Formats: sequence, structure tokens, C-alpha cells
Amino acid sequence: MNIKLLSFGCCCLTLSHVCVAKHDWFVRPYVGLSQMSDMTLVAQNVESQTGNSDIQLDAGLVSGLGVGYVIHNNVAIELAWEYRSNESTTTLPSINSPYEGNIASNLFFLNAYYVFNTHSSWQPYLGAGVSWAQEVDIDLEEQGAERSYSSDGDAGYQMFAGMLFKMNDTWSWQGEVRYGQMKDITLNAEKGAGEFNNLDYDTLTLQLSAVYHF
Repeated sequence: MNIKLLSFGCCCLTLSHVCVAKHDWFVRPYVGLSQMSDMTLVAQNVESQTGNSDIQLDAGLVSGLGVGYVIHNNVAIELAWEYRSNESTTTLPSINSPYEGNIASNLFFLNAYYVFNTHSSWQPYLGAGVSWAQEVDIDLEEQGAERSYSSDGDAGYQMFAGMLFKMNDTWSWQGEVRYGQMKDITLNAEKGAGEFNNLDYDTLTLQLSAVYHF
């Protein structure tokens, strides 16, 4: 009887060790630099102006959080949220004084990763995903007043590549470069009339992630 109990106990310990060691789930907060190309949009009755409008963009910041699951040794899926903001200078038709402001977004992603096997702690990976915009908006600021134009529900995609450094079974670091795109967005005035048309939301991100496996 004691031998049976001992054998059963050893099996339970072995199975519990395997379950704990798998670490199928992971969570990864990340921060990074956001780069966006300058834009030409079509303004419709924006500040009583209609026509092509130029938007110059500075480098900005991005932060986010992803939760994922390893479905195979090399393949993982992830649901992620991200906030991005870039300072902007908007020039409307027939108005010489540009508007300062920013263009920002709240995005959700469904991503898939493929991690390449190596004989070291460094592992390169590739991935792609689909994106959904909870909000994309641009603010025009003048003399302390702010007018916002926004959109929601737009869809797009992203592609990325990176390097993973595995510290142990629980913690790893990721460095990543990522390109994303959403096409032909219309931003409507949140108050009053006016809209911006033909916004192509192209983003380039350089980011660092801390990954916790559990």
C-alpha cells in the first residue's frame, strides 16, 4: 500500500512539474517609438475650408499590452491593445497659420507569431496581425481651444519582425520593428460640421517588450 501511495505521489509531482513548466500563456507590456509619414488629407468644411490639407508629423510614443498563448513550440497567438500619439502640424487650404495638435489612436490587434529555433537564448521571430480601431483622432489647437475629428471601427493589418532574448522559463525580452496600415479613413468632427477624408494611417514602430510566461 505504501509503495502504491509513493508511486502515485511521484506521478502527481511529475505531472504538476510538467504543467508548471509548460508556461503556455504570456503577457507582455511594451513601449516604443512611433514614426508616421506626413499626410495629405481632403478637408470638407473644416474651419469653413474645403480642399487638400497638409499634416506634418513628428516622432511620437506608443505603449501597449498583449496577452497570448503558445499553441506550439514555434507558434503563438496574441490579443493586444495599443495607444499611439504623434504631434502634428495641420495646414488647411487658404489658411496660412497652421494648427498645432496631435494624431492619436486606440487600436486592438489579433496577432500570430512564428519563433525560429536556435541553439542560444536569442531567437528571431516573424509575425502578422489584423487591427481594429477603437478610435483614431486628430486635434487642432488654436489659442487654447481644441477641435477634434475622429473615426472608429476601421480595420487594417500589421507585420513585424523581432528578436527574443530568453532569460529563463518565466521571463524574456523582445525587441521589435513593426509596420501597420489602415486605409481611407474618414475623420468626422466630434462637435459641429466638417470632416477629413482619405486618411491613410501608416505607422512604423520600434519597441521593447518585457514578456512574462505563466
